[in-house]
Amino acid sequence: MIIGYLDNSQKNISTESQRDIINQYAQDNACPIDIFLTEPDIKNIKDNINSKENTIIIANIACLGSKLATVTENIESMIFDGFTLITVKENLKFESSEETKQLLNGIKLSIDIRNSMVSVITRKALDDKRAQGFKLGRDFGFKNKRYCWNGKEEDIKNKLLSGMTRQQTADEVGISIVSLYNYLKLNPELKTMTNGGQNA
Repeated sequence: MIIGYLDNSQKNISTESQRDIINQYAQDNACPIDIFLTEPDIKNIKDNINSKENTIIIANIACLGSKLATVTENIESMIFDGFTLITVKENLKFESSEETKQLLNGIKLSIDIRNSMVSVITRKALDDKRAQGFKLGRDFGFKNKRYCWNGKEEDIKNKLLSGMTRQQTADEVGISIVSLYNYLKLNPELKTMTNGGQNA
């Protein structure tokens, strides 16, 4: 079975463009498409296929993922399940063969080398900053100034002053009871005003 896979992620060209590219390849190579399939993850298409011999044609390598590691993983998964994979733009064919195995090993090696280089370069840059006297990281006791209750302060206040329990208030405004208690710690005057009978 010849399958045209259409990647509908926002990181790729439109599915219409992909379909045109695949159809043109099929026409040029006399391999008519039996079915077009669209899945968020290409590995899922195997659940819709009953045929034993399948070739998947994709418009470009971006259909397999936005990261090289993901692309490699998806290629290996498809080959393991018996699929042959063709990428039109890159003119590549992946199948269960020694050549494909060597290519994937080469890609994995390049990923390892890149990660190692990034790690060394980042560590060197941080060491240089420290040597220049820059203080790295957050100050001790630093807290993120954006809280889950931002924009809900007035609603919290009104509900507590109207007689709602703290648990009811937290549920109503969509925050946890722990977050509400943290909010009250920062607003002791409101905590005092609503303290009577509001511990639940």
